[in-house]
Amino acid sequence: MLNLLSFLWKNYAFFLFLLLEAISMSMAVSSGHQSAVFAYTSNQIGGQAFSSWQSITHYFYLQETNEQLANENTFLRSQLKTSFLDRNTIVLSNPSSLLDSSSSQITDTLIPAFDFMSAKVISNSIHKQKNYLMLNKGRKQGVRENMGVIGGKGAIGIIYSVSDDFSTVISILNTKMSLSAKLLSNQELGSIQWDGKDSQFAYLNSIETYIPIHVGDTIISSGYSHIFPEGILIGTISDYHTTEGSNTYSIIVKLSTNFSALNYVSIIRNRFYNEQLMLEKLEEDNI
Repeated sequence: MLNLLSFLWKNYAFFLFLLLEAISMSMAVSSGHQSAVFAYTSNQIGGQAFSSWQSITHYFYLQETNEQLANENTFLRSQLKTSFLDRNTIVLSNPSSLLDSSSSQITDTLIPAFDFMSAKVISNSIHKQKNYLMLNKGRKQGVRENMGVIGGKGAIGIIYSVSDDFSTVISILNTKMSLSAKLLSNQELGSIQWDGKDSQFAYLNSIETYIPIHVGDTIISSGYSHIFPEGILIGTISDYHTTEGSNTYSIIVKLSTNFSALNYVSIIRNRFYNEQLMLEKLEEDNI
């Protein structure tokens, strides 16, 4: 006890200063202008601290937010008309009479042709001649070889191999890859192929020189491969020229997808893929 009293007596000036400082601060913030200044300052500091905390917590929830957005994009793609097969369905009031037009009614029917599944990119390469991606979805999740893969800005590649929980994608940035494409402006068919150089550009082949084309023309998927729906964005014409002795253009396409910044993608399943492939094989066998 004597030690405590001795300590307080030796430092009484410091404790008196603290007491007077507290009284003066209380008087200052409780009076008109000073009170407003104090309230504003405290709000500013508190607001900045809260904003910083929100930024920190937002960072930790980014992955969850990205997954949610990827799932929403996947759902929206499944609702596009290009994801449906348009059929004329004949409804017969008298099934025994196929030739009697009065006994039948033709109605338009949209049948879902493509399913979409979101997946996360867990590895990716862009600097090799033959580039691949790996996704965190595999056979257990319904992924199979020859399914299309697209991102938020367009086509990416085709499922190449599948394990139980993972799959690899042969990228457009692969010199062995060829993608059926067409010009949006006039529906002329060609194929997209990468030359192994710049990851931002590929070539559109097989467009004959009598076809009118322009820089900026949009290139989309043709839908003829049965892997991608028709109309998936691939890129735009960046430049083109003709070569003496050739009847086709050399067309440089600026790819719409930034392959160096892939995070989430959508895997596409064509419900009729095997059926369409079987019919094509029958046609080839009969030629």
